[in-house]
Amino acid sequence: MQKIYKGLFTCLVAATLSGCEKNLEPNLYGEIFPENFYQTPADLKAATTAVYHNLRLGGWGPYMFCDGSSLIMDEVATGEWTVKWSWENFLKGIWNTGDAMAYGFYNWVAPAVTKCTHVIAGIEDSPVDANLKAQYIAEMRALRAFFVYDIYRLYGPMPLITTRELALNPDPDYKPARPTAAEVVSFLEKELREAADVLAVTAPEYGRLTKGASLHYLLKLYMHEKSFEDGLRIANEIIGLNYYQLEPVYADIFSVANERNKEVIFSITAEALANYGNHSYVNILPGDYASPSGNSVDGWNGHRMPWAFYDSFDPADKRRELIIAEYRNKSGSNINLRSSGDIGALPLKYGIDPKAVGIWSGSDKIMDRYTEVLLFKAECLNEIYGPTAESIELINNIRRRAFGAGVIAEPETVLQESFDGSLNGEVFGNLTLKNFDGSGNSEWIYSKDGSGKLTGDNSLQVEVKRSGAEFWTLQIRTGDVPIVTNKNYTISFRAVADKDVSFDFRSEGPLGHTERINLTANQVRDISIPLNAPGGAGNAVMFFALGNTGSNYHLWLDELRLTATLKSTGGGVEDQLLKLSDYTDKSQLRERLLQERAWEFWYEGKRREDLIRMGDYVKEGKKHAQNFTDKNLRFPIPNAVMIENPRLIQNDGY
Repeated sequence: MQKIYKGLFTCLVAATLSGCEKNLEPNLYGEIFPENFYQTPADLKAATTAVYHNLRLGGWGPYMFCDGSSLIMDEVATGEWTVKWSWENFLKGIWNTGDAMAYGFYNWVAPAVTKCTHVIAGIEDSPVDANLKAQYIAEMRALRAFFVYDIYRLYGPMPLITTRELALNPDPDYKPARPTAAEVVSFLEKELREAADVLAVTAPEYGRLTKGASLHYLLKLYMHEKSFEDGLRIANEIIGLNYYQLEPVYADIFSVANERNKEVIFSITAEALANYGNHSYVNILPGDYASPSGNSVDGWNGHRMPWAFYDSFDPADKRRELIIAEYRNKSGSNINLRSSGDIGALPLKYGIDPKAVGIWSGSDKIMDRYTEVLLFKAECLNEIYGPTAESIELINNIRRRAFGAGVIAEPETVLQESFDGSLNGEVFGNLTLKNFDGSGNSEWIYSKDGSGKLTGDNSLQVEVKRSGAEFWTLQIRTGDVPIVTNKNYTISFRAVADKDVSFDFRSEGPLGHTERINLTANQVRDISIPLNAPGGAGNAVMFFALGNTGSNYHLWLDELRLTATLKSTGGGVEDQLLKLSDYTDKSQLRERLLQERAWEFWYEGKRREDLIRMGDYVKEGKKHAQNFTDKNLRFPIPNAVMIENPRLIQNDGY
């Protein structure tokens, strides 16, 4: 177990996060005690900056590119990464309690949890302004949750110092048993949710945590637990921040010249200086690799992408352009790695920083980015509802970029209705409610609902007493909507019903489209439907068809929005897009999502968790390591930790 000396906190910094990025590194001032610290805003800033340092530790830390980092642990035996060094046991999954590759991350991160707790306690007792304290405490709670979550997913539930008393007054006799998974998940939900509710959408200083970063870790937690309804809710919340966006060009996401782009949710800052940078290329490059910028860089000739995974990319996929199969060496000769017998290509996702010298790169290490939110949303939709037009479109927008067509720009609003106006007869804002059933078999009542059922504001409430026998009898209709041929259209809305119900959304005219909407009783759905491509210019009419949907139920609708975006350009890209008709059940689309995530997130440390979540990690591991078994779903608890606390039970198989 980690230890911390009472009253003592080292590694505090006076430097700020602004200006030169190297200021993320701490300057050590020796022993700092509660009675002379946490007294000013500068003290709080210094204390929290020191905790961020635990992410990178001078370039050799738990979230970087070095041995024992989470990146390496999350890539091993996944098929998308390997190494030329003599890591035979690690690569084959023959992990043990004394293996530094398996225990290094824990030994780095468990003390960081204690440090977060200690700093939170110091800030709580500070006389500084309450609002500023709340901001820093939220950052530390979120960062602590990051650490706890990553230990949880790699090692399972572990006892960590998350209470004030234990952080301030260490007890050598404290030997707790392992908590349950439910206890860890409950802790993480509370910490990440409450931190997100305080944190701002944009960081007060570059490198600090934001609302989006905290929400994204909460989303990752829900995906790990396969809580797909919760995952969908959080994905929509992140999207609803209206801050993040996809970069039009894939390579630009990782370019050192394009740091701070709005696809990045959280990154660890770096500068091309000793102890301030990272090793994003040196682990990969052969020693004779000539930097295209002419700067002198080292190479340790280790990390590789196996040829089988490299060959899975379509040759037209722009993401493959960052994977180097042939290079020019320092003597001016071209080296073909495959023909020379190398085990794989060079996964140079971050490229080579033109200012890099020796081993140190200034490329920020990207932890999380917006693309994952969109693909997680597609996965949640599939797991809840099966393949839908919305999930296919989420994947396709990322594929458009991959094949050179950029991404669909931010949409323009063509029609919007939030039901804040008055209901006048059959007309409610932009909509008309019509009962076309002349025989009287259909009966409904509708009203403006101000109870906040859906959004905390007004919505349309419809009570269907009898729906008749035909879909068209009861309609909530738009008027004529002008449609042009060079744009794609999407309809979105929020809905809930008090019983299970299914109805159609229909569009007639140039946007001919029918989509079945399935609602589960009392579960709010945020629905987005990419409509069929316009069949020509003209006016379209759209409506909800509530005929033949049952009787005696209430339906609420809100936030209806029709948006349009310019059609993407790029030769032949439409041939690269997925078609909903090709995916008849969720298992098919699940498999496709797993592959799409591999092509998108290679060398980002996502693959192991994806394979575990979708039940394929052991199967994949056995392709690369004969002895791979279920025990490899977790890493072993370090031997020293087991000795220190005899109440701990080792993970199965170790």
